[in-house]
Amino acid sequence: MAVRRALERGGYDQANLQAVLGAPDPRLSVDEQRCLWLWRARDARDERALLARLFLLESPVPVAAGRRALGQAGLSAARALGLVRVRGTTLEPLVQLGLHSGLIIAGDLECGTDARGRDHAAGPNTATILLDGMTVRRPVSRALDLGCGGGYLALRLAAHAATVCATDVSPRALRHARLNALLNGQANLRFVVSDRFSALRRQAFELITGNLPFVISPETRFVFRDAGLHGDGFLASVVRATGRHLVEGGLAQYLGQWAHGADDDDGAAEEARLARWVHAAGCDALIIRLEREPVDAYASRWLAGPGRPLSADQRTRRMARWMSHYDRAGIRAISTGLLCLRRRSHCRRVFAIQPASPAVPPTGADIAAWFDAV
Repeated sequence: MAVRRALERGGYDQANLQAVLGAPDPRLSVDEQRCLWLWRARDARDERALLARLFLLESPVPVAAGRRALGQAGLSAARALGLVRVRGTTLEPLVQLGLHSGLIIAGDLECGTDARGRDHAAGPNTATILLDGMTVRRPVSRALDLGCGGGYLALRLAAHAATVCATDVSPRALRHARLNALLNGQANLRFVVSDRFSALRRQAFELITGNLPFVISPETRFVFRDAGLHGDGFLASVVRATGRHLVEGGLAQYLGQWAHGADDDDGAAEEARLARWVHAAGCDALIIRLEREPVDAYASRWLAGPGRPLSADQRTRRMARWMSHYDRAGIRAISTGLLCLRRRSHCRRVFAIQPASPAVPPTGADIAAWFDAV
């Protein structure tokens, strides 16, 4: 792949980017961090700095400089793939190229776009990386990434699965996923437009992952984020259907959120409701609760969404709308966690909910060991 070779020759990797830009500073806002990194990448003679400006910091560079950093073949390939475009003497980025676990991942631009489309397809976010670290990594024949977005988790599965099916309801996200498979030289993936399991009838897998659109709210602004059904109905529908798409002993792992009502102070109602979903799937389950928030704190954290910060008036109006929605639905708190399901047809099934810290979550090896022991 000409683009990847050009990026590697130009030093577009994590070690070189950190050498040029330095580590992220947690004290800085996104805009402040970008401003600092643009300053540090100002040396037009340094190919690493030019590629960082273009593909990480989403800043145009002169065409001549881009040609020098990528080479003519690399630049031509980047244009053909829709990574960049030429306007006069300027080379403009059309995607952001992130670096994660040795993979190059293209996603929609994040800077300077106040209004993101409903089908915005970003690169890996915090939730994606969290699920990646908790995924069980054992060799399998067939794996599925449900709601694959730009395909990062599917590409990670491809390292230990003979074949990977990657699905998403968004054709735009799947275009990014196909591009990322091409950029990373992975040929053992197939991509399917599907709303949950709708296009996968009679197909079963040994491992399923899903960083699902889990935000529980009155909104459907973003396909990748907003669940869209009443309460946690989207997550419930996925869990209930999972058993039909796992082979015996197969494992599914979903990062999701579920609601708590006024009757759920001691957790008994939560356990009974989640157990009904799991038993309908014919599975064992280990549910790892990473956090539980009252709905006002939850709304304050999630209501802005990607893009520029809201004004005080915008935030107040949206907060009122979200809180009214929770009031009508009887939702008092929302939990975030990992639901791990194992298909088991003929034995007494096991169900457990365990707390964990999102700062130190269990690893995939920890989760595999738990299922091995029960």
